Amino acid sequence: MLFDWFSSEKPNVYLGSLAVVNDSNLSKIESFFSITGNSLQDHMRKKLEEIFCLHSISNITEPKKSDIALDVVIVTLHGGEAFTVNLGTSGIPIFWRPKIKLVSRLYNIKHGKTVKTFSVSKSVTWREFIAKQFSLKGLFRWGPLYHNEDMEILLYQACLELIDKMRKAI
Repeated sequence: MLFDWFSSEKPNVYLGSLAVVNDSNLSKIESFFSITGNSLQDHMRKKLEEIFCLHSISNITEPKKSDIALDVVIVTLHGGEAFTVNLGTSGIPIFWRPKIKLVSRLYNIKHGKTVKTFSVSKSVTWREFIAKQFSLKGLFRWGPLYHNEDMEILLYQACLELIDKMRKAI
């Protein structure tokens, strides 16, 4: 028992599942105004697969006692938008910043028991959001204000923070 403390075996980490589950009311409003549909969700799912390029659980024939798996889910994905609802002589400004929230869990493959859960949320700063609103692109609106490439930056930042938290926990 005393030697078990000194021989701490680092666990192998495998990929469990990746998903984008975005069913908030804000995302429903956003998809109503969007021409592209679910392409942002599909794009973010592909980027998650690129970022977390681990061996899958299905490749394991005989898992060790210390092996763990990782599940990552994007639970919030807002592209950011701003517009005004006119009510006769007055108008109400409606806006939201781009935001991504990731939730993940590490669990023991052999037992299925959750080891640790993590949550990371990233959004564009107010300064960046307002600057983009008053840019030429924001004023003339040739399409969505935040494209897939803009959202990738948020995803990378959130994933980096998530991986750092997991690294410290393992």
